[in-house]
Amino acid sequence: MTLGYLVNPDLTSRKIEFELEHAAQFLGRIDSDRVSVAFQEDGTTLAALYSPDARAEGAEPNPVASMAKNEAATGNAAFYTDPTSAICGPVIFVGADGADITDAEIERIHDGIRAARHYRDDEPEDFQLWRGAVINLHK
Repeated sequence: MTLGYLVNPDLTSRKIEFELEHAAQFLGRIDSDRVSVAFQEDGTTLAALYSPDARAEGAEPNPVASMAKNEAATGNAAFYTDPTSAICGPVIFVGADGADITDAEIERIHDGIRAARHYRDDEPEDFQLWRGAVINLHK
């Protein structure tokens, strides 16, 4: 069993234990879709498991996963700058190599959830523009 951390687009989250090959029960169809994500600038990365079908099926954008993906790829956590790279639907974060997630890594994810929540609450117009752009890209 692998210990992961499930984060939904509405920013609810919880620890889960699952077999990597059974992640689809939480996410929907998955291939080998896993993306490297980061929650801080020290180079430490995690893996995010998600469904490649979620966006096409109309799932909400996941601001935490999108922010962490952008941080790992560009060093800029401003997820709203590129709606084309957004991740949609629920995401399970695990260690970079698929190992169990640690409590320290979960704390970093919580920091990301807080940042996304504050952005959503403090800049509702910008957040809705980003959300709308993500959703409209696949209509």
